Amino acid sequence: MPSSSELQAGRARFFVTLFRLALFVAIAASAALVVEYQNAGDPAFCGVTSGCFAVRISPYSRFLGVPLPNLGLAAFTALLTASLLARARWHHAAIAAASAVGGLAAAVLLGLQSFVIGAFCAWCIAVDLAAFAAAITSALVARQARRMPAGAFERAAQGGPLGVTVWGAAAAAAIGLPFLWGSHPVIPPLPPELAALQEPGKITIVAFTDFECPFCRRLHPELSKIEEPYGDRVRHVRKMVPLPNHPGALPAAKAYVCTPEDKREQAAALLYSASPSKLTDERVASVLSPLGLSAAELAACLAAPETQAAIDADVALYGRMEARGLPTTYVGRRLVVAYNPERIRDALRREAAGDDMSLPLPWLFVALFGVAAVAVLAAGRDRSRGAADEGGAAPSSSSPERS
Repeated sequence: MPSSSELQAGRARFFVTLFRLALFVAIAASAALVVEYQNAGDPAFCGVTSGCFAVRISPYSRFLGVPLPNLGLAAFTALLTASLLARARWHHAAIAAASAVGGLAAAVLLGLQSFVIGAFCAWCIAVDLAAFAAAITSALVARQARRMPAGAFERAAQGGPLGVTVWGAAAAAAIGLPFLWGSHPVIPPLPPELAALQEPGKITIVAFTDFECPFCRRLHPELSKIEEPYGDRVRHVRKMVPLPNHPGALPAAKAYVCTPEDKREQAAALLYSASPSKLTDERVASVLSPLGLSAAELAACLAAPETQAAIDADVALYGRMEARGLPTTYVGRRLVVAYNPERIRDALRREAAGDDMSLPLPWLFVALFGVAAVAVLAAGRDRSRGAADEGGAAPSSSSPERS
């Protein structure tokens, strides 16, 4: 029968291991969300039709302007570091208090997803459940540290340099692996309507836009600079999505559709830069006057039902894609949501290079599971070796304690 001190040592090892595993999960899931927030389009882990995206675009996704996943990643990494360095009893008590705050924050965030946002983010739920587990297990660790002699608890739970090293390496992997996978996501097939627009030998950029949308206006000159080095290798197609809250968007969209193909780039530049007050049914033709278009033909086209039908078809396509927000840009197969020139530049570079490398998501879970298993086994052996060096028995309760 194991002695009382051996049972206590076993419980200490178990609680500490569970606490670190919970933090490992929270770190990995937070890192995945950091990547997802940065990607804002390429479905590295979620995609634009997922609950994760709905949470990301909600006003509750940031605190004082900082994305919550960034704060979570920093907090959970700090807790794991503190766990590896903790020695005195008050260290474990402080870690338990901080973990309790994290558990409370997780409860609030779950409540917001359920009752306010109305959508659930799977990766957010993983973080929140891991935060709950960390709060509970850290309290058990602190309780066990109070019940055991300090030296005995340290030998049983903390181990030696090897244990610290392997858990530190595991934390680094929990951060790095999601970033690696996020750099090489599996790209889903294009919707059939967009696939039909692709032209062999060229990179087709399909931009869903609104000429009055502020971010669409900001993106236009950036896109021109990004596309310039590729010359004729890039083909640009615009799809009209005039938003109801932009009164000038529909007249501008009609004007663009009515412009001959060879002058549409010039027309887009004029429409994006025009004052919204000029984007009306009566005045939009004057915006295109530098193009030398026939006034009569342009007026007839603007009033034609076929012009409205073409715009309605673009809006319907946008709706079928379940896209969220403008601008929405497809660069070849790759989707970039919102104003994100750097993501577009990177997507265009990858498409031009024929970068087809993709890392399936299940492999990430396998890699993370392997890292966690190695950390648990290596740290367990390190603690066992330390116990053997001490004669295989914990010191008696009369041993001096550190506080």
